[in-house]
Amino acid sequence: MNKEIACLAGGILTVGLALGACAAPDDTGAAPAATSPTSSDIHAAQWPRTVEVDGAAVDIPSEPKRIVAVSTETADLALQLAGPDRVAAVSKASQDPAGGTQAELASQVEVALPAGTDPDPEQILALDPDLVLTTARHGGEKTAGEQLQATGVAVLNFSAETFASPEGVAAATRTLGRALGEEEKAEELAGRFETSISKLDEAKVAGAPRFAALMSRGGKVMAMADGQMLPGLAARAGGMNAGGAVGITQPRPIDAEMLAKMAPEVIFVEDFRGQGLAPFAELLANPALADIPAVKNQRVHAIPATDASGVSGLNTDRGYAAIVEALGLAVASYGP
Repeated sequence: MNKEIACLAGGILTVGLALGACAAPDDTGAAPAATSPTSSDIHAAQWPRTVEVDGAAVDIPSEPKRIVAVSTETADLALQLAGPDRVAAVSKASQDPAGGTQAELASQVEVALPAGTDPDPEQILALDPDLVLTTARHGGEKTAGEQLQATGVAVLNFSAETFASPEGVAAATRTLGRALGEEEKAEELAGRFETSISKLDEAKVAGAPRFAALMSRGGKVMAMADGQMLPGLAARAGGMNAGGAVGITQPRPIDAEMLAKMAPEVIFVEDFRGQGLAPFAELLANPALADIPAVKNQRVHAIPATDASGVSGLNTDRGYAAIVEALGLAVASYGP
């Protein structure tokens, strides 16, 4: 009877108080106080979660707080999303302004992993990571990722193709946002990036000016193929990769004779870690190239790798803008 009276009396109070009045008493005779979940409770309830990368499902048990980013591009995105406090180690290249896009943030991370294509799983495990980020460009990187996964550590192993297009970059940003519990920030960054890319797409040039895209590795000048970021952006901007004229379908060394046959109207070179045009000077000074349109009209443009390459990430719209402008100037100068 007393309980029924208590409930009737509670009816003149707010719904919340009525529920509290009708609650069963505890061992001391007092009714428990009504509580609401805190933001930390809600956040904790979001874990564990599963993230899919290139068809592989990866279980992440809790919010990552000791992230080890082996590759420059994953490190830069992780820093933009989660900040340096949650990153235990980054690629050494990330701390170089000519190597990564977030050097200032990366420099706040205590451990910098040595550059190379064969990460040391034991060195990474010694850092006690709760999430490892890698890009499988080479066999050693893929093998290291598999070895780390075998120990039970959560590993997001992205393919190199993920970072070869603006769409791939945006998708990787959202994937990492979910993996790190930073979905809102990831959506903001990816959305802003996509808007910028879309506006540049509208500025696509007419006339399909021929271009060549060159890079330098190990002292060798190489022609780039459309599957790479820089030439892919140039083709997206309306240009035509002149490498097709000499059968270039994948990156390969190039000499003056081949470049002369290509006869590009514009030459883009990858400025790798601040080297600028220096690695290409000898080739471009060859007399056999004096009359090709790009050299004759001084249409040789160095595009920083941090703006248009596999490591340019959310900076890629800057490189795209420079490429669109260069192709547009070429068309305005001597027509399609």
